[in-house]
Parts: sequence; structure tokens; C-alpha cells
Amino acid sequence: MYKIKLLILVPILLISCKSTSEFTGYSYDPPGVTNTVDKLVYPQKRRVIGAGNPKVWVSNEDESTRMNDFYVVTKDTFEVYIKPENAPINNSPWFGFSIWSDSTRSIVLRLRYENARHRYEPKFGDQLVDSVRYDSSSGTAEFKLNLTEEPKFLSAQFRDGITYSDLVSELSEYNESFISIDTAGLSHEKRAVYQITVDETNPGIQAGVLILLSRQHPPETSGYLTYHYFLDALLDSTELARKFRSRFIIKSFPMINPDGVFNGHWRHNVGGNDLNRDWQYFNQPETRSVKDALIPLKNDSSKKVYYGIDFHSTNENIFYPINEEIVTFPDNFTQKWVSSLQKNFPELAFTIEEFDIDSPISKNWIYKTFGADALTFEVDDVLSKAEMKHLGYTSAQSLMEMLLEEWNNLNGD
Repeated sequence: MYKIKLLILVPILLISCKSTSEFTGYSYDPPGVTNTVDKLVYPQKRRVIGAGNPKVWVSNEDESTRMNDFYVVTKDTFEVYIKPENAPINNSPWFGFSIWSDSTRSIVLRLRYENARHRYEPKFGDQLVDSVRYDSSSGTAEFKLNLTEEPKFLSAQFRDGITYSDLVSELSEYNESFISIDTAGLSHEKRAVYQITVDETNPGIQAGVLILLSRQHPPETSGYLTYHYFLDALLDSTELARKFRSRFIIKSFPMINPDGVFNGHWRHNVGGNDLNRDWQYFNQPETRSVKDALIPLKNDSSKKVYYGIDFHSTNENIFYPINEEIVTFPDNFTQKWVSSLQKNFPELAFTIEEFDIDSPISKNWIYKTFGADALTFEVDDVLSKAEMKHLGYTSAQSLMEMLLEEWNNLNGD
């Protein structure tokens, strides 16, 4: 199992007290990221392209694909060109397409991106591609593929369980009486922004609320899959999970950016925006849907939001909590939770980097709306499914124990 050094960081460029200047973006954000009015998006052309002799074929006709052009470089070297949905945009160049040949052959495939550099390790079918050569000057990646007449999918992350259709299928399998599936709202392209409500509390009693968010950024699949394992632990039949559900309602939004996922976007929705910078003005229908679904909790005296988690992915396991000096309810819960994880699960480790509440992101909206502590939970891009499952289950178990303790402190058992 993986091991990452625990580190408490307070960034030099951040000040503990609230900034007096208007937030315009993090260091890795492109200019204008907080201006979330609709922007022009350039859809990729869905097609099958053949090149070479014998021909090699590629297709981006399925959902969650991204492939803009394909051509021959030399006899056995081919290049795929990948463009984002619009720009400027963060460097998260998603790619995904089927590839095959008229006859069995070995080729060299190069991935080239528009104004971006290679990030994700290519997956071919159910295997990780070996010996990828990265050119730091051009940002391209190059590797060998053995092709047959049978199409195989090449993508930035393993495709199993990550598409919008996969989510629709999974939601249809929930049959427990305490789980309800609703459409919180519709995306630009009229796909459902789903809400999962888990409520096994007794009517009329005081109940806590846990908010779970995921997939604001389409390529961040390790966070998305870890979210699923996390939710599975909350829905388990263990004594701990049953007790937790008797005290806490779960409000879960598994895929906030369904259009971006379906269309193979690098980061944005079909409105051309980073949804996790739209939690102040709510210009986009997806974030408005989640806000409108949660706002009634604010005026419901029988329900109190205790915590919120927004699952993402990056190049390490890292927690982004609210700054320790800001008073939340429960106060500094994330900092205590990390300490508990380290104590009870020594095989796990996380970096924790605190941030102020000035940015228009989901965790800050949860705090500003409900006074609750909240967290951006970033999962390493390269974790295996076994590691994601371990991370999701163990962190959920620890969270349930600690939230129950907080609930008992406020309400008594």
C-alpha cells in the first residue's frame, strides 16, 4: 500500500486572516477563471479517421472520448492531436479514443496537445502502457502499441465505471428503502445532475447532515472512484454505518459536471467554465442545481450540516481544509480527522494544506452557508483501484466515528 509523508503546510503566499482583495484565481488557474458567465465551447467533431497503409483507425464516437485529429508522421509512427473544449484552461489534457488496424501490426503513437503538456499515464484496454517517452520541450508523449483488427480503447484513465452512462446504471441498482435518487437539476445539455439522499433517521429527531460532492472536473476519476468507495462504506451494513445513518442524513451529488464527462472535456462544463469557481454567483445550471437542492437545509431547524467533502484528483493525496484560524462547526474538524487517520490507519498518509475562504469554491460555499467545516479531498491520479478502495473505506470509517462523537457532544447519545 502507498505511503505519503504527512505534512502540515501553510503556503507562504497565503495569509491566515481573510484577504481584503478580491479573489481572482489560484496560481495554477488561467486568467479570468472566476468570471463564470457562459463562454464559447468548441465541440470536437465525432468521427472515424483512417491513416497509413495498412490503415490504422481511430474513433471518438463514444462518450467520454477526446480526439481531434489523427495523421501519419512516418510509416510506423502516427500522431493524435488533442484540443481542449475552450481556452484558457488548466493543464488537464484528457484523451480517449478507440484504435485498431486493418491488420495486426506494431506502431509508435504520439500524443500532442494544443497549448498543453502530457499529464496522464496512457491506459490501453485494461493495461497501463509501458515505456512512455515524454518530450518536455514539446509536451508530447510517445509509446509503442500492438494493434489488431479489434478496436481497443486508449485513454487517460481506465474507462470502467467513470462515464455518465455508468452512473445512470449504478443509480438504478440502489434498492434500499432509505436511499432516494432525485434529479437536482439539469445541465446545459439537459443531462440530470443527480442527488442521492440517504436518510435512515427517525422522523422528528434532530439529525446531522453530511454533504458529498464529486466530478466537477471530468478527468478527475481517482477522486470520483474514491468517492464511490467512501459512499459504499457509509451504506454498509456494519454496526458503525447503521448507527451513523441513524444520526446523519447524507446528501450526495456524484457527478456535478455530466456534460463535461460525456464530452471528454479537460476541465470545464459546456458553458465553458470551471464549475469549482462558480460557487459565488452560480452562473452555471449545474452549480445552481446543487445550491438549490441544499439551501432548504439552512432553514430546517431539525437538520444541521456538520461537514462537506468535495472529491477531486491531482498528483498526490492531499487535503485542502479551511484555515485553522477560521471558526467552523465542528471547529477544525478536518485537522482532527487527519490526526485520527494517522493514528488509526498508519498505512495511510496525507499532505494537508490550509486555505482561506475567499475563493468561490464549493467547500467555502458550504462554510459560508451553513457554518460547517468542509474539505477538498484530492486523490492521487495514479492510485490503483485497490488503493482507492482502501482509501475510501478507511477514511469513511474514521469520519463516521468522529462525526458521531461530535453529534453526541452536541445532542447526547
